[in-house]
Amino acid sequence: MEYHHRCRELKLTWGFSLLIFAVLLLVLESRVVESAKSSSGERKRDRDRAREDRLPLKAEKSPATSRGIPGCTFGGEFYELGETWHPNLGPPFGEMVCVNCDCTAGVEDGRRVGRVRCRNVKGQCQEAVCPNDEEPVLLDGNCCKTCPVRESGVVKYIPEEKYRPEVYGDTDEAPEEDPRGEVYVSLLTGTLMSVQTRAVARATFTLLDNNLYFTINFKRLDKPSNVIFTDALNNTLYNYEVTSSSKTQVCGEWINVPRVYQRDIQSKQLFVTLITSPHPEGEVRGRILFHRALAAESFSSMMIADRRPRKSDILGTGGLMMLSIDKGGRTLNIALILDGIIENTERSGDIALTIQLLKRNDVIQESRRSISPEEFDLVEVWSKLPKKVQKLIARGQLSVRVGVSETTFMSGPVTPLRTCNVLHAVLSGSQALGRPKATGASGSAVLSIDDDGSIKYQIRITGTRTDVIGITIERAPKDIDDRKIVADIFGEYQNGEAIGVYDKPKAREVDMLLHGDLYINIATEAYGISELRGRITQLPYKPFVSETKGLPLQLSGSGVHPPQLTGAAGHAWLVLDSECSLHYEIAVVGLNSDAAPKDGVDNIHGFAELGELDGDEVVIRRVLNAFEGNKASGVMTQVDGELLERMNSGSAFIQVSTKNHQDGEIRGQVVLPNSCFTPGGRPALTNLTPNVGYNPEADPDACFFENRYRTSGSSWSPEYDSTCTTCTCQRRAVICDPVVCPVITCPNPVILPGDCCQVCPKPAPVVPTSPNRQTEGCFFEGDKKLHRVGSQWHPFVPPFGYIKCALCTCMPGSTVNCTRISCPKVTCENPIRLNPMDCCQVCPDEPTPTPAVPTEALLQADEVERGCSFGETFYRNGEDWHPYVPPVGTMPCVTCACKNGHTKCSRKTCRKLTCPEEEQIHDGKQCCAKCKYGEPNVVTDRTTTTERRDSFLDKITKKQTMKH
Repeated sequence: MEYHHRCRELKLTWGFSLLIFAVLLLVLESRVVESAKSSSGERKRDRDRAREDRLPLKAEKSPATSRGIPGCTFGGEFYELGETWHPNLGPPFGEMVCVNCDCTAGVEDGRRVGRVRCRNVKGQCQEAVCPNDEEPVLLDGNCCKTCPVRESGVVKYIPEEKYRPEVYGDTDEAPEEDPRGEVYVSLLTGTLMSVQTRAVARATFTLLDNNLYFTINFKRLDKPSNVIFTDALNNTLYNYEVTSSSKTQVCGEWINVPRVYQRDIQSKQLFVTLITSPHPEGEVRGRILFHRALAAESFSSMMIADRRPRKSDILGTGGLMMLSIDKGGRTLNIALILDGIIENTERSGDIALTIQLLKRNDVIQESRRSISPEEFDLVEVWSKLPKKVQKLIARGQLSVRVGVSETTFMSGPVTPLRTCNVLHAVLSGSQALGRPKATGASGSAVLSIDDDGSIKYQIRITGTRTDVIGITIERAPKDIDDRKIVADIFGEYQNGEAIGVYDKPKAREVDMLLHGDLYINIATEAYGISELRGRITQLPYKPFVSETKGLPLQLSGSGVHPPQLTGAAGHAWLVLDSECSLHYEIAVVGLNSDAAPKDGVDNIHGFAELGELDGDEVVIRRVLNAFEGNKASGVMTQVDGELLERMNSGSAFIQVSTKNHQDGEIRGQVVLPNSCFTPGGRPALTNLTPNVGYNPEADPDACFFENRYRTSGSSWSPEYDSTCTTCTCQRRAVICDPVVCPVITCPNPVILPGDCCQVCPKPAPVVPTSPNRQTEGCFFEGDKKLHRVGSQWHPFVPPFGYIKCALCTCMPGSTVNCTRISCPKVTCENPIRLNPMDCCQVCPDEPTPTPAVPTEALLQADEVERGCSFGETFYRNGEDWHPYVPPVGTMPCVTCACKNGHTKCSRKTCRKLTCPEEEQIHDGKQCCAKCKYGEPNVVTDRTTTTERRDSFLDKITKKQTMKH
């Protein structure tokens, strides 16, 4: 064995020596041939061409693969199938510009491999005939000579046309390039598998920006565990693990599909297989195909056999029908893909095929035609479709049945095309009817369509300076005076949102919705026809977008400080995953198209940026991505902990900057609840809703405090006192409570830096310092504060404030232990609480004892869940009081009462006194004045109207907030 290795090494060394010797001979030969030439530059270039003509070039044996992708290895570089390049021999020879190498496909040992083919293309150069009898010249980096061109005394050259190698694979039937992506389909049955199954699946694929997005609907199939993509030789190319799906649908994406596999899709050489628990090798399989009917498809039907297959039947039977409606809605175009039903007929001649459209069991439309056994797809057109049939199709009340005999039929319901893509619209002034409107307002819409044709919508509008007076779904008008309104949905609008269902669309309207031909229009008092408008389009499937509930975060000019009067708008989906990486998907419209190009990209309109508010200062922390077109998406890993904390507290924002607005043209405040910034903190992907970014500005119950919005129910530490105060937002009202410190019994308590309450001093343990070591402690969700290990505090429980009846302790390992405070037994008959917020009752004449902390009983909030927090005071259910408003003091004319956790206030109205004004006296302790000499004064109690009451309470709350 060692002898053979040595022989092989000698052969390789000898072969390499011969190659070097051949190169030297060629160099000497070229010098002799070129010795008669006058130009040294010409001699060098022709010498290189002669070397390229005669050098034998070969690829390495057994070329390596990259990530399992077949290809070629040449010169230490990996090339995918179909790639071309000029070989580079390195110094002193350099790149061989007249030699083109490409990587072609071959088969070896049952698997596809790449083979290098190199050829000299110098012979393809055409002789250049130059004007004025000028001599052609050869430019560096070119293979063929070109003519010089003189402009303003400067000699320029016409570059040669790049050599284009032939494209691998047959792509004659591939779809034309579409900005929305290339669409493919696959019918999956058991025909290509070794199992007998009645399962059928239909897969729809969109190839966009080198990514493959797919929607798979299935019947009579267990939940798939994997989606396998294979080539014609059944080699696995990609394995998609199904993590979540419905009972009938799987959504997924294949990111960065290699170009060689994209060409396989176009040439019908790629297959898809569904793996199920009963069939780990695959239950159904199908070839990925391009079909011209996909471009217009708006309704579909997946058909299964009406009867159980016999043992003599071919394994697998299924069908797929694609339907589309013409512009007038009177013509129904049908395309069929069949598998198994024709093969099972055991006939060699033409077959009579029956196509029926049914409502329940009644046939309302039927056609018959003859097809050959080789046909697996066919097209049918039904014209003059009655309006009743159009209506039934739109409502999902029809089914189709296809058969080749009286006993062989397939059938399935007709429904709107099912897709995992998100139907959405960005509403902006740049798309308004008539002329663009630069108001800084924006809107967002998310829609969906059910099998019964009902269209669900959720629309949010922000930044309009006048009231919204109209919301409509419309077709694209020929002009502003010829508007085609599909549905008026303004009746569902309140508090900035319109949420509802358009349950009676026409078949043509469903078709227009799925093909981007419908718009949402917003009219306001200032712009009675249109201030905002947006086209409904499909956003390719993204797992975190599809699983997000509600609307995305809105981006508008009104969110920038100072506000920008712009027609641009946008929205963004933000989600933190289990590794605390930030996923983002941003869509915009109306950005300036004259933005400066960057890195050679000419169609960049702006940049998405993530920043934070530090007081009045705006700090940009990260540039997320550039916009090419109207989208920017990606994943940001290793997010800074301080930025995560800012997103949690609502101090962060996402904005889009452009050439004309470098400090931000549109912006949206980000609230992204998370615990990633705490030691060991991780969000839970099992419940995406708390970790989805949203915009509190659009929340009608949000609070505006310290120049930013806070969501209702949230709590935070205010900037004016971040250590000893905690604020909460309760339905537009901000309530700030001072920290309640536990009782300390040690003789010399201290206050540690960053803490509010005193603690007993303890000797600090010697811990090795490390620049990467995080401070150990406990993050408490109630007060949003990080507590030191060993520290104790009264828990803050929104909306009740600090609970004195419990005490929490931060244990080692960042564990919080909260216990109920046990009260000492009282001996008097009528114990009282000296303060409504006190936990323990005491005898009236006895001092308040120091509460002890037990080791059992977890925190319970049932004692205060029906109470009310007003200002700095907590009131039990049923208590009433006169509010204290500084600097006015106690307001005797106002009486507030606590009822089941809600505070209601009423005001006394004093009637006019009968005595002269100089005889009226008012001591300040009573609500109404009285006559000095006892004249009667009639007082009546009445509750103000809801509008006046809310206004009055807002004033009280505002004063309470200013106090803190």
